Amino acid sequence: MDGNGRWATRRLLPRTAGHRAGVKNIVPVVTAAFDRGVSVVTLYAFSTENKGRAKDEVDGLIDLIRKQMRPMTRDLIARGSRVGFIGDIEYFPNDVQNILCEIAAENSHIENAQIVNIALNYGGREEIARAARLASESGEVTRARIERYLYTADMPPLDMIIRTGGEKRLSNFLLYQAAYAELFFSDTLWPDFNENELTGILDEFAHRQRRFGK
Repeated sequence: MDGNGRWATRRLLPRTAGHRAGVKNIVPVVTAAFDRGVSVVTLYAFSTENKGRAKDEVDGLIDLIRKQMRPMTRDLIARGSRVGFIGDIEYFPNDVQNILCEIAAENSHIENAQIVNIALNYGGREEIARAARLASESGEVTRARIERYLYTADMPPLDMIIRTGGEKRLSNFLLYQAAYAELFFSDTLWPDFNENELTGILDEFAHRQRRFGK
């Protein structure tokens, strides 16, 4: 969900205002995806590298999680979705960790639901290293065992990645899972990304030939 800061800067607003606008756009876009049959959506909300940004911006992002995560996920859960978190959340202050754990626990019982994963303090390289370490502790390191310890172990294969904001790279997002995912790059800044553009991307995805190397 790239482009929040630039969205705010172009409007002569603080970058935190862009992040707030980005949060407001999550429910409409995720709902539109689910309405079109998508079963799992994973949102890259806070990367391991984001911690290196200016302190006031990082503090603002953490405060946004603290204040907006419950209302935002409440809307998604009310629509019958199951919300979970991937990444190392122990980085966050205790009160934020408690909020995330409570949200995950409160809706973990929902079965056969469309799933929203929110990636917080997440990095693809770190996920692979973690999975390999856990795999080695339980025996021989194999592809199957590594996949068992990925954050997405219980999820279906990743079909597509959409990155907004004009940059054309994965930026450490779902690196293992993305091996044969279809990639889409939009110039639209995340707060302006909407249902119409999502529909166009899903239509293009439906017409791509996927050979998986065969």
